[in-house]
Amino acid sequence: MYTKKLSLWVAGVVFLGLSQMTYANCNAKIGTIKHLSDDFEHYHAQQANDAKKRLHISVRDTQDCQLYMVLTSKNQNQLKGQFQAIPYYVRSDSQQTISSSVTRLNFVDSSADIELRIRAGTPVKAGDYSDRLELKLYGNNNSLLDEREFEIQETILPRTSLSVVGYSSSSNVINLGELVSGKEYNMLPTFKVVTNADVQLSVSSENRGHLIHTLYKKKYAIDYFLSLEGDRLNLLGETKRTFAYKGQTVFLLRLGMQLGEFQRQAAGEYSDTIRFHVAPLNY
Repeated sequence: MYTKKLSLWVAGVVFLGLSQMTYANCNAKIGTIKHLSDDFEHYHAQQANDAKKRLHISVRDTQDCQLYMVLTSKNQNQLKGQFQAIPYYVRSDSQQTISSSVTRLNFVDSSADIELRIRAGTPVKAGDYSDRLELKLYGNNNSLLDEREFEIQETILPRTSLSVVGYSSSSNVINLGELVSGKEYNMLPTFKVVTNADVQLSVSSENRGHLIHTLYKKKYAIDYFLSLEGDRLNLLGETKRTFAYKGQTVFLLRLGMQLGEFQRQAAGEYSDTIRFHVAPLNY
């Protein structure tokens, strides 16, 4: 009876010793974190697909280890900048979302690929943004084996475009028909500005606010007034208008025109060339 008890006790000691040895032999470490691709800098709110930043995470010395990684965002899954915070989400084939800013990753062949994504349609102002990821590697018995911080630095580039919509949008020539003294013209094109930055629109008239006879030139001229969104523009020189980006990515600017009073003008065609230019500010 005494011998049997002693035999069981010795076997138990051997079993526990082997288990502790197995845990101690797991010495895995975080290996490399590589950029695979990144299109954040070209993101704009009107694109059809999410913007993606892809990372490859590897681990080393993984023999006899059952591993997983916990990924945490310092800024709660937001890229923070001077102007705003941009929400993003993490996507991976081997992930388990624990909370909005904590993700658990499992490994396949000692590595995992993850994507940080900005959802299409998210209003984003051009500028510099950043976040910090904290990576913690856990092994057998949920023991912490290694940890590392990874900085995310992104620059969203300014994007600005100018197009014409509405009346006469298919041509860069506006035909006013018969010119009538003092007549107002409202059936004119509308300018569409698409931007992710503060922009400046510059307007200039080649003839400084005059319609000039195509044959007799300055001998016969008709004054006119141009307005943008009801605001009359001074065409004696270059006129500039600034539009601040506040989450609005599209500006529609209605064009209006009124002829000055005139009489005894020569018959024929009168014309002027108006130039519109839009550019981002402070970049």
